[in-house]
Amino acid sequence: MNPHSHKYRFESDIANNHRHKLMGYTENMVGVNAVHFHFFYGVSSYNNHTHYFSGITGLPIKTENGHIHKIESTLEPNCMHDHQIMGYTFENVAYTPKKLTREAYI
Repeated sequence: MNPHSHKYRFESDIANNHRHKLMGYTENMVGVNAVHFHFFYGVSSYNNHTHYFSGITGLPIKTENGHIHKIESTLEPNCMHDHQIMGYTFENVAYTPKKLTREAYI
């Protein structure tokens, strides 16, 4: 399987009467074929406060046209609350040159 990343877009659960939107791209894959995962991280802001997030995707889930990954984590606490996040990457992948991935992790 070629090195690739996935787009993701979903919302957090409700806490403190609001929810956060999260969107971005996973980092390049780590592993091979059906045993690989991706790192993800980002920032989500709402109503003058910010939560950071990061984590590791689940293993690939085979789909009709490829695969997706599950994302589960908690937004970093801020303003005396946090949010749980759970969603899936999109099926479409963005391929990256093998050389870039190898150099990024050495």
